[in-house]
Amino acid sequence: MYTAAAGALVAQTDADIIANNLANVSTTGFKRTLLDVTAGPSMDLQRVQTDPGSGNGSILGGTSVSVPIGALGLGSQVNSTNTAFDQGATTQTGNPFDLAINGSGFFTIQTPEGLRYTRSGAFVRDGRGLLMTQDGNLVLGNNGAIALPQGDTKIGQDGTISVNGNAVDKIRLTQFSNMNNLSKQGNSLFADAGAQPTQDSSSVIDQGKLEQSNSNVVNSMVDLITAQRWFDANQKAIQTEAQATTQAIQTVGNSKA
Repeated sequence: MYTAAAGALVAQTDADIIANNLANVSTTGFKRTLLDVTAGPSMDLQRVQTDPGSGNGSILGGTSVSVPIGALGLGSQVNSTNTAFDQGATTQTGNPFDLAINGSGFFTIQTPEGLRYTRSGAFVRDGRGLLMTQDGNLVLGNNGAIALPQGDTKIGQDGTISVNGNAVDKIRLTQFSNMNNLSKQGNSLFADAGAQPTQDSSSVIDQGKLEQSNSNVVNSMVDLITAQRWFDANQKAIQTEAQATTQAIQTVGNSKA
């Protein structure tokens, strides 16, 4: 019963993660989450019986011995949740402040909680002329916050920003040697949790484009159905075991010595 319950809990976690991926298929720069499942620890089972050489065949009167039956698995458990960083498709928007990264880099964002990183390049120019995210966080360049004067803004593939032909700044791109240590913070932002950030000079920026979510509707729906069936199978196993236990208790309770 507990083995099936462990499997049901993992299936529920899987369904929750897939549902979140499915809900973000239209979120710019979103990276889907993957569930890593591992087998739980096993325990050795033994049957206690009377040693035939003890004579009377009674456990109480003879010598009891333990006979190995085999190993019992304790079900599955969540090992980790990882983020899939494969690149999403890009769409043309024509907005000069929409940027897409072709490569493994991240935009560097200044938030009240510290530096964060994102693949979502849906930026805006606020009333002060600062390049911002949609939620009001600063997009950083090599010189800090990026101030854009009025005029024709061009952003080169290397991140160099020019306004009316004059170079203003260069967008700061960051890459990580271990992206598994990036933690999701919401709003397509990631925090560095020991991922070892370095400056990225190999990724290319495409102006007037946005990177879409790498979550696929069809695949997510299939995975969600699979997780639901997995949960249902474990639930039925729990119900069957409960019925068998109830019947055993009633049978033993009604038996006569």
